[in-house]
Amino acid sequence: MFTTIVILIIIGVPVTFAICQNGLVAAREKVSEGWAGITVQLKRRHALVPNLAQAAQTAMQHENAIFDRLLEARQAAAAALTGGGQDAVNEAEAELTAALNQFAGYAEDTPEITANENIQLLQKQLEETEDQIAAARRLYNGNVAAYNTKLDQIPWSFVAKRGDFQKARLFEVSQSEMQKISQDVVLSDLGFGAKS
Repeated sequence: MFTTIVILIIIGVPVTFAICQNGLVAAREKVSEGWAGITVQLKRRHALVPNLAQAAQTAMQHENAIFDRLLEARQAAAAALTGGGQDAVNEAEAELTAALNQFAGYAEDTPEITANENIQLLQKQLEETEDQIAAARRLYNGNVAAYNTKLDQIPWSFVAKRGDFQKARLFEVSQSEMQKISQDVVLSDLGFGAKS
């Protein structure tokens, strides 16, 4: 009986360790995959911004400050995505979102822009991209939450301490985005369409 217990422990501990190790590696890979999905959508967003700004500048020959800010924010976001860490990406994307919101507000009040079919098409593509970014962010953050939870649970935490497993960071919504989301929710709750 005692021998059987010892044999089960000798076999069970390494098997449990291997299962936990493999589970943590798989969870970490899902986090990496989720981040890759976000970067694809952010690159798409970055590609659309210059076309939108150029089309709008053609329609409106003044208000260059809005277009300059939009293009500068896009440039900074693209640079952060290729060479910066997650904090730099979060900060640069928040600036780009603010510039896009400023442009959207200006465009709504400017008939020359809203009447231009090319601009309308680009804005629609940008809205679709924003939706895809939000979906990619939800997937990534879900994977991060699952991975981080495993790192804190027993027996996973014992394995994580012996391996190269560190908590992943969420891709957070900036304060300005949260205010816009709250504003859109309030407007839609009151029966008004949310402004893009």
